[in-house]
Order: sequence, then C-alpha cells, then structure tokens
Amino acid sequence: MKIFTRHQFTITCCAALLAVAAPAWAEKFTVAVVSDTQNYTDVALPQPRGTDTFIQQMQYLVDQREAKNIVFATFVGDLVQHGDGQFRTSIQGGAENEFKYWDTRGEWDNANRAVSILSNSPLPFGMSPGNHDYDNYIWWEGSRSPGPNRPLASGRTWEYYFGPTSRHFLNKPWYGGSFNHGLNSYQFSTGGGKRFLHISFEMEPSQATLDWAQGVLDVNPGLPVILTTHEWLAPGRNERVSDGYKNYFEGSDHLSPDEIWNRFVRKNPAIFLVLCGHAFTTPVDGVSKGENLRVDKNDAGYPVYQVLQDYQGQEVGPDGKPDSANGGAGWLRFIEFDTDKRKMHFYTYSTLLNRYAGRDGYLPFGTPAHLSDFELDFPPQLLK
Repeated sequence: MKIFTRHQFTITCCAALLAVAAPAWAEKFTVAVVSDTQNYTDVALPQPRGTDTFIQQMQYLVDQREAKNIVFATFVGDLVQHGDGQFRTSIQGGAENEFKYWDTRGEWDNANRAVSILSNSPLPFGMSPGNHDYDNYIWWEGSRSPGPNRPLASGRTWEYYFGPTSRHFLNKPWYGGSFNHGLNSYQFSTGGGKRFLHISFEMEPSQATLDWAQGVLDVNPGLPVILTTHEWLAPGRNERVSDGYKNYFEGSDHLSPDEIWNRFVRKNPAIFLVLCGHAFTTPVDGVSKGENLRVDKNDAGYPVYQVLQDYQGQEVGPDGKPDSANGGAGWLRFIEFDTDKRKMHFYTYSTLLNRYAGRDGYLPFGTPAHLSDFELDFPPQLLK
C-alpha cells in the first residue's frame, strides 16, 4: 500500500476535485451570428457591391471553420429587403407620381447565392426570418398596389428558398425539423464534447409556435439551448421591445418579446442565450448603434444572456467614408466558448474592413467597447 504524506494527499485530492469539475478536455469552439443582411441583397442599392460583401462573409465562415472551430452559424433575420413580388422607388428628377418598379426575386437569388456557400460546406446553420422576409411586407396605395400587408403573413417565398425541403437543409443530419412553412426550425451542433440545440423563431412567434418549440425541448432533455429570433432588444434601452409588433402584427396571434419570455423562455431552464437583430439607430455619417446586452434570471434562477447585434446601419467602407459600403459593412458577431476558462467571448469582426470593433480604441458603432467585445461566464446550463 502506498503511503502519502499530508502534503501529497492534499495535492492528490485537489487534483481529483479539479478533474471532476473540469470538462473532459479543454476546447475552444465558436458560434457565428449573421445579422440583418437586407442591404447586401437589396437590388435597389449598389450591386454587386452588397452581394459581394455577403458572399465574402459566408466564404470567411467556411474558410475559418477549422481555425476558429466554428460549430454553428445563425442568422437573425431580414435576409432580403423587400419581401416578395414587386416594390417601387421614386425616380430621381422624375415627377411626383413617377416610379421605378422592381422585381424582388433578384434579392432572394442574391441571398440564396450567398447562403449556398454555407450549405455546400459541413458547417451547420439556422435561419430566422424577419419582417422583411414575409410575402406581404411591401405595400402601397394605388392601381398597381400589391394589396394590404397588415398583419404580416405567409412565408411561401421563404419556404421555397430556405424551407426544410430547400437544398440548404434537405437531408442535412444536423437539421432537426420545422414548423409553419419553415419560418421556425431547429438544429443541432456539437462543441466542447457537448451537444447543443438551436431554435430559430420567426419574428414575434405565435403561441402555436411556442407549443411546437416546447415539444422540441421536451424530446431533447438535457441539451443547452440557444434561441435566435428577429426582434428582442433595442440599442440604448435595457428592456425587451416590441416596436415591430405594433407595426406588423397588431391584432394577430403573434406575441411580443415580453410574452415570449414569460410564456416560454423563463420556464425552460435549458435556454441560456437569446440572439436577435432588427433594431438599430438611424445612421449618422454612416455610423449606427445596433448592439445591446441584457441578462435576466429564469424561473430556475439561471442567467439568460440576451444579445442584440444589428449592423445594417453601418455604411462606412474600406475608404473610411460614409455610403461607401452597403449597410452592414461586413460586420459579423462571433461567440467563442472556452471550456477551460468557462467563458463566452463575444467579439465583432468585419470581413470587408478586416478590423475588430471594440479593440485598440476602435469604436465604429458609436457605442462603448464592452458592447462589441466582452466576456460572460458559463451559465449553469453549460456546466451540467
């Protein structure tokens, strides 16, 4: 029998305790967040400048998949600018009632071309539609009007391009399923030896959607959950907002973010992260505020991190001048999970500018550095 000194015994016990507390192996892995891309795909804005930026972002995620250990990418919505069908713009120098009419199929094709870079790679991803992605988003009065658009309804075009039977998701082993024409879906990924569940909600989902999602959680117990939806937070306000509800869903069965929190999120302790876009401030000299962070405790007493990233108002390009980039300017959000430090590192990088926001005094969004580059502790949901 081996005899331990008191000092050796203490070291051995501490090592054993650390081995139990630590993950099976130390690993860093990353989740990428793609914020509102509508200005990249907009056929009325400079092209192919915008679509080229979108394609560049997607290629970057694929190229960096192994180096950054990117295990998942999630889209917060508004893939396109003008929904489905037709929209019009005023003709510069034309008469007051003189318009140019556009076909929005080009926008969906632009988005489809960029997203195909991901779907042709092994990288799992999920997509949440925003208000701009509904069929009847665009509306105006007059003889050529496409008709009223309130409340927003129908996702036929979304289903065709990005639904469960589209080439992006059909037969993908990490794609779990969908609800309501693919406007809501769920996926799986693995990082740090742990399996994750990702749920993608449409904008302001209904109770029927929450019931569907509850069923998904119930048959996947024990998995930590990341929830992505379009509208949740706004910049500069420490509250969940529902500005879009009044504009687009009033009188319908859609629910506000506060209702979704109370009916679904706070009741499910596995949900540790909510990601959103939609909200930004009007650009001033090409600069817009579109970031925020809020932390609430759920009914189990666990923290739920809620993070806004919307860069669509950023119009400063590589030359440093306003309006030299389609809104978005290549900015992406990354979340690096460090299983050794038990930290989640949120950082923000532009593929177009090749710069990191919030570092070395670079504050391109007019907001404090800590909203662009920050760390959060692993919540209990990740330590089980």
